[in-house]
Amino acid sequence: MTSGDVMEDRLETDSALQRLSERVEGVGEGQARHEEKMDGFEGKLLGVRADVVRLSSEVSEARQEIAGLESAVTDTRQMLDTFIEQYGRDREVAKAQAELSRLTTEWHADFAQRKHTRALARGLVHTLTAQAVYRNVVNTATVRACTEERMLLEPTYWLAPAAMAVAAKFRDEDERGDRARGHALMLDAAKANLFFSLTCSRLGDEIEAAAWMDVYLQSLDPGELGQDFFVVLDAIASKELGDEALGYAQQAMAGWNRSSLRVSSDTYTTTDMSGGEQWQGRLQNLRQRMDKNQYTALRKTCGDQWDALRHGWELATVPERTLAYFRRVFPDGPDGVDWPVSDGSHVESALERLINQLEPDEADLREKIRWHERVIEHGGDLEAAERAHEASFGLDAEPVTFMALLDQAVFESDEARLGPAARRMALRAIWPSLENAVNRVVAEARHRLPHRVTLSIGGWSCTVPTDPQLLVEPGPLVNDLAAHVKQETQVQSDAVVRRWPRICCALVIGVFTGSFIVPFVDGAWQGLFLLLILGMIPWLIWEIWGVPLRKKHVYEQGERSRNESVAALTKALAQCEDFFEEWHEAMEQLAALTQWGAHRNKN
Repeated sequence: MTSGDVMEDRLETDSALQRLSERVEGVGEGQARHEEKMDGFEGKLLGVRADVVRLSSEVSEARQEIAGLESAVTDTRQMLDTFIEQYGRDREVAKAQAELSRLTTEWHADFAQRKHTRALARGLVHTLTAQAVYRNVVNTATVRACTEERMLLEPTYWLAPAAMAVAAKFRDEDERGDRARGHALMLDAAKANLFFSLTCSRLGDEIEAAAWMDVYLQSLDPGELGQDFFVVLDAIASKELGDEALGYAQQAMAGWNRSSLRVSSDTYTTTDMSGGEQWQGRLQNLRQRMDKNQYTALRKTCGDQWDALRHGWELATVPERTLAYFRRVFPDGPDGVDWPVSDGSHVESALERLINQLEPDEADLREKIRWHERVIEHGGDLEAAERAHEASFGLDAEPVTFMALLDQAVFESDEARLGPAARRMALRAIWPSLENAVNRVVAEARHRLPHRVTLSIGGWSCTVPTDPQLLVEPGPLVNDLAAHVKQETQVQSDAVVRRWPRICCALVIGVFTGSFIVPFVDGAWQGLFLLLILGMIPWLIWEIWGVPLRKKHVYEQGERSRNESVAALTKALAQCEDFFEEWHEAMEQLAALTQWGAHRNKN
């Protein structure tokens, strides 16, 4: 290589180094610029982070403000709903007050005079008023003037002419009194008849009181009796209107009862219908319920027959339980004791109730007034007012049927709104149909009584009569049962023999296991199969030589079974005798019940 070539290579190397140095310096400058950019980016990033933290804080504050706003909106809505509801109630109260004011004005304008008419009638029928008139303490002209004024002011109210008729009686003006009574009867016959009957009784004229009472009773609808009838019935039964009125009432109630029986006969299709169906449910509710612990041995031996027998036995107890109930409710007997005539309190209560009774137009307006008063009382709450308004109308406002009245008087004596005398009167009214109902129940109990009943224990059974007069000797039946059990035990004992199939099976299993399995296994399996072979040995011994022990066990079981069966049969026979004896004795109580109620033949 020449010197020129060396110089050329050196120059190239220097040039390359210079270029490399320039590149390194350019990279350093670029890195410096990049570091400056990174420093700027880090500064900006820190600013963004600070902005994010500030924004998060603002978002939290905004959420709190939104939650507070929602709570305020909810409270405002509740307040608005409460305000709207209260506004509606206040509006209902205002409407009720305005309507109440109008109805009250209408009440005073239309019916204020009736208050004075009632006060006048109440004073006229008082015994002291009659005494004052007859002693000339009160001028009859004044009485006439007062009643005529009431008649002029209330020409459509039945009590005004009725009071005028009482005044005419004080003045012995028969013709004027007849015309006044006719006018009262034209306006309301039922109330006028009752008023004249009670007034005559108060004034001591029992004959005329009975006549008016007869007309009043004939005008009643037995399917819709008002609550006044309860008080009237107490007065009649207490003989405050006299014996003749009592007789009329008994005849009327008997007729109503016969009418109800005819309706029942039309309802049922039985050809021999003679009444009493409506009382059978009541009577069956009085029957004695058999306890689960009664007649347990008989219950087990009767099987499927027991339910029918139990029901028939319970039906047979109806006469006795009915008689016990009547003796408790009517301790003085169906006719009671000859107490002195009452002091007239029932007549006074009936008169007071009749005089104060509102007319239909009054009652309708009074109900409207009470409704608006309830609305005001409950602050416009219509639902609460409706509940209170419905609760203010009790059962006393509802009419009752004659049969419901009798049912309540006889079978719900603790809740009946009748005195003892009226309840005894109701009992006498229904006694024929009630006695017939008891006869029906006893006939059904007698129909359910079988002539013979079958007792079964195991596979053995026998039939015994149900008539207590046909005595059953338990000895032959017990011996027959014991022989039957002994025979079954002998059959079971004869069936105990050596069971050769099992013996052969055990031998085959043992030989096969010892010859073909044990030699080819080892370890735990070999021990297991050896234990199996050893277990076959006592089994074979028991199957071959255990027959006498098994026969003995069968005989012991048979002996226990025989003793238990004999004891069960003996107990069942004794209970069977008591069961059917009680059944017959209970049905015989029908005669005692009939005799207790034989008073109906005396009336």
